Amino acid sequence: MEICLVDIQTGRIDRFGEDKNYRHRILLIYDGIHYDPLALARPDTGKLTSVFSTKNEQILWDAQALAAEARAQWRFTDTASFTLICRQCQVPLVGQAAAQQHAKDTGHTEFSEIPP
Repeated sequence: MEICLVDIQTGRIDRFGEDKNYRHRILLIYDGIHYDPLALARPDTGKLTSVFSTKNEQILWDAQALAAEARAQWRFTDTASFTLICRQCQVPLVGQAAAQQHAKDTGHTEFSEIPP
C-alpha cells in the first residue's frame, strides 16, 4: 500500500511506495508533532474511508487544500522555532533544542507552547 504523508507546514506530500504500483494508498497528515490518518466520508453511505485508489489523484489535491487551510490557521508546530515557557521557572525558550538544553541544565521537564 502506498503511504502519502501531507506536511501541514510546507504543504509537501511525500509518497512512499509510489514506484511499487500499489492499487491503494492511505494519507497521513503531519502537524510537526503528530501523524493522523486522513479519512473521507463516502457520499453514498456516509461511512468514513481512509483507503483510496492510487488512481484517485484528486484526493492528493484535496489533502493539499486541507493542509493549506490548517496552515492558514496555524494548526502545526514548528519545533525548530516554536516558543515555549518552562512551567517550573517561567523562562521563555525558542525551539526544541533550547528546551532540551534547559532540561539538561536544570532538570526541568514541564514546558508549554506559547501560541504565535
